[in-house]
Amino acid sequence: MRILNVAVLVAIAMSGLLSRPQSGYAEGDAAQGRKAYERSCIGCHGDRETVQSVGPSLVGVFGRRAGTVGGTRYARSLYEAKIEWDAKSLQRYLASPTDEVHGTIMPINVQDPRDRDDIIAYLKTLK
Repeated sequence: MRILNVAVLVAIAMSGLLSRPQSGYAEGDAAQGRKAYERSCIGCHGDRETVQSVGPSLVGVFGRRAGTVGGTRYARSLYEAKIEWDAKSLQRYLASPTDEVHGTIMPINVQDPRDRDDIIAYLKTLK
């Protein structure tokens, strides 16, 4: 029985399941993040290859103050929140936009912390 348990732990470790924390603020996988972005975000936000539609382009989002991209409609509360986008602020906002900024018009949240980490890693590549 003990040998089986060790074998299971080795298999799990080799699969990569233990290589990343289950909580936020970890270094994500940008390739997986692009896939998650295409599933959850691309419908409203542009990237280098897709023109923005409803929300702002997220190219260059890191270090940018929320609510400041011209030509985009924002809730006043987002601009007034004075958020500067970094990994920590994006992690919180993506988890629950309406809890983080009351009155925001972004209706989508990303529930899985690993998906958020991956999306954030992908957003870092959009310069």
